[in-house]
Amino acid sequence: MALIRDLCSVWDAMNNMITMQNSEIKASFETNRHVVGHVFKVTLYKRLIDMVSRYALNHIVTELERVNYVGIDNSRCGCIIRTTHGLPCACEIARYVVGSIPHDTIHMFWWRLSFSDQGLSEPEVYITICFQKVHRIRK
Repeated sequence: MALIRDLCSVWDAMNNMITMQNSEIKASFETNRHVVGHVFKVTLYKRLIDMVSRYALNHIVTELERVNYVGIDNSRCGCIIRTTHGLPCACEIARYVVGSIPHDTIHMFWWRLSFSDQGLSEPEVYITICFQKVHRIRK
């Protein structure tokens, strides 16, 4: 026999779950801002610390490990992380090994370390434009 609940109890359960997830995400944002791992204390990451998420930095660390094999040859690199994540791939990072990775080489998605829209502006959401075009074609 299925358990039947009223709409209020379902709403309360969903609200509690969303509130808990919101708290976890905010805690993750704060960790990204204040905790700097030892691997990121080199000059290469100087312009990215406190500016991009730890998850993005970890992807860059993985790509940095490929630099010795790939070098600046984009045919050997494949540039997958650039295409899929908007992050510098191994052949790009090879060019910055002497300096530091510029902030503007990271897609703005990774800059967001809060729920606020402050400082981020994208003229229009691309998916909305595509949806409108498809909708016009169907008419």
